[in-house]
Amino acid sequence: MGRLVEEFYDELERRCTEAIELSPGGPVVALNIPIGQWHTVRALESGTVIMEVKDGPYEPTGEEDILK
Repeated sequence: MGRLVEEFYDELERRCTEAIELSPGGPVVALNIPIGQWHTVRALESGTVIMEVKDGPYEPTGEEDILK
Protein backbone atom coordinates (compact mmCIF):
# COMPACT_ATOMS: atom_id res chain seq x y z
CA MET A 1 0.00 0.00 0.00
CA GLY A 2 1.06 3.60 0.40
CA ARG A 3 -0.06 7.09 -0.41
CA LEU A 4 1.78 10.10 -1.74
CA VAL A 5 1.18 13.65 -2.90
CA GLU A 6 2.73 14.99 -6.11
CA GLU A 7 3.14 18.76 -5.93
CA PHE A 8 3.61 20.99 -8.98
CA TYR A 9 5.34 24.38 -8.75
CA ASP A 10 5.34 27.63 -10.69
CA GLU A 11 8.86 28.31 -11.96
CA LEU A 12 8.72 32.09 -11.52
CA GLU A 13 7.25 32.43 -8.02
CA ARG A 14 8.15 28.92 -6.82
CA ARG A 15 4.70 28.42 -5.32
CA CYS A 16 2.76 25.16 -5.28
CA THR A 17 0.14 25.39 -8.03
CA GLU A 18 -1.40 21.93 -7.67
CA ALA A 19 -1.22 18.93 -5.33
CA ILE A 20 -2.51 15.51 -6.40
CA GLU A 21 -2.85 12.54 -4.05
CA LEU A 22 -2.01 9.11 -5.45
CA SER A 23 -2.94 5.79 -3.83
CA PRO A 24 -3.41 2.19 -5.04
CA GLY A 25 -7.20 2.17 -4.62
CA GLY A 26 -7.80 5.86 -5.25
CA PRO A 27 -8.97 7.74 -8.31
CA VAL A 28 -5.35 8.60 -9.31
CA VAL A 29 -2.73 5.83 -9.41
CA ALA A 30 -0.21 7.31 -11.89
CA LEU A 31 0.80 10.63 -13.44
CA ASN A 32 2.56 11.78 -16.59
CA ILE A 33 4.64 14.84 -15.71
CA PRO A 34 5.55 17.12 -18.63
CA ILE A 35 9.23 17.78 -19.33
CA GLY A 36 10.41 20.88 -17.49
CA GLN A 37 7.58 20.87 -14.92
CA TRP A 38 8.91 21.67 -11.43
CA HIS A 39 7.56 19.06 -9.00
CA THR A 40 8.23 17.10 -5.84
CA VAL A 41 6.78 14.05 -4.07
CA ARG A 42 5.78 13.69 -0.43
CA ALA A 43 5.08 10.23 1.00
CA LEU A 44 2.01 10.24 3.26
CA GLU A 45 2.54 6.74 4.68
CA SER A 46 5.57 4.79 5.81
CA GLY A 47 6.50 2.11 3.29
CA THR A 48 5.16 3.99 0.26
CA VAL A 49 6.82 2.81 -2.96
CA ILE A 50 7.40 5.15 -5.92
CA MET A 51 8.28 4.02 -9.44
CA GLU A 52 9.66 6.69 -11.77
CA VAL A 53 10.21 6.10 -15.49
CA LYS A 54 11.97 8.60 -17.74
CA ASP A 55 12.86 8.73 -21.43
CA GLY A 56 16.57 8.74 -22.22
CA PRO A 57 19.69 8.17 -20.14
CA TYR A 58 20.09 8.93 -16.45
CA GLU A 59 21.32 12.47 -15.75
CA PRO A 60 22.27 13.39 -12.16
CA THR A 61 20.52 16.38 -10.60
CA GLY A 62 22.56 19.57 -10.82
CA GLU A 63 22.45 22.67 -8.59
CA GLU A 64 20.37 24.47 -11.25
CA ASP A 65 17.71 21.75 -10.95
CA ILE A 66 16.93 22.39 -7.26
CA LEU A 67 14.53 25.10 -6.05
CA LYS A 68 15.96 27.10 -3.18
